[in-house]
Amino acid sequence: MEAAIFGFIGVIFGSISTAVLTIYKERITSRHEIDLRDRQYERDRQTTRDVFQPDSILALQSSVTSLISAAYEELDRLLAEYRETGMWQSRTWDTPTANGWSAALLGLENARARVFDHDLRMIAVELRESAGNSIWAESRESAEEHSRPLEALNIRFNDAVHRALPTLY
Repeated sequence: MEAAIFGFIGVIFGSISTAVLTIYKERITSRHEIDLRDRQYERDRQTTRDVFQPDSILALQSSVTSLISAAYEELDRLLAEYRETGMWQSRTWDTPTANGWSAALLGLENARARVFDHDLRMIAVELRESAGNSIWAESRESAEEHSRPLEALNIRFNDAVHRALPTLY
C-alpha cells in the first residue's frame, strides 16, 4: 500500500513538473518566435525604406531641375519681352502661367513630401521660393536678384543629395 501511495505521489509530481516545464518551454519558444518575427519585420521595413528613399530623393532632384528650368524659361521670355519693349512686364493673376511651371511646382511638392531628409526638403523650399520670387518679380533688377541664388542653391541641393544617397545603399 505504501508503495502505491509513493507511486501515486511520484506520478502526480512527475505530471506537475512536466506541465510546468512544458509551459516554461512554450513561453520561451513563443518569446523567441516573437523576437524573430519582430526582427524580420524591422528588416523588411528597413529594406522598404532603403528602396523608397533613394527613389524619392532622385524624384525630388528631377523635380528641382524641372522647376529651375521652368523658371529660367519664363525669365528668358520676360527678358526677351523687356528687350523688345524696354518695359518689365511683371506677372499678375491674369498673366498666363509660365510654361511648365505648374507641373514642375506640383512635382516638386509631391516629391518633397516623400523625402525624409530635412536638409533636402528645406533646400527644395528655398529653391521653390527663389524661383517663384524671380518670375513674380516687379522689376528686372528684382528678378535678377531673386534668380541669382538659384544656381548656388541647386549646387547645395545636389551636394546634399550626394551626401544622403550613399547612406541608403
